[in-house]
Amino acid sequence: MSPHRVFIAAEVVVVLRAQRTAAGLALTRFIEELALNPFHPGDYVESDGLGRPIQVAIVGRFAVCYWADHAVKEVKILDLKAAGN
Repeated sequence: MSPHRVFIAAEVVVVLRAQRTAAGLALTRFIEELALNPFHPGDYVESDGLGRPIQVAIVGRFAVCYWADHAVKEVKILDLKAAGN
């Protein structure tokens, strides 16, 4: 399976840059894994405003919100929030 490209919302990049810890490393590793396995299911699913299913994966203390657009081989990371919120 060829890797998908990963697109990250600008707000998420800001949070990722601030994570210079093991948590940041875990997030980076998860994003790399998504590129190689875009079918990775989240821990639960939410719907966006269009009714599209958004996967939510818990990575350490963070919830990573993403969806895979398999038609164009892209994974879009839309949000990164505290896992308890």
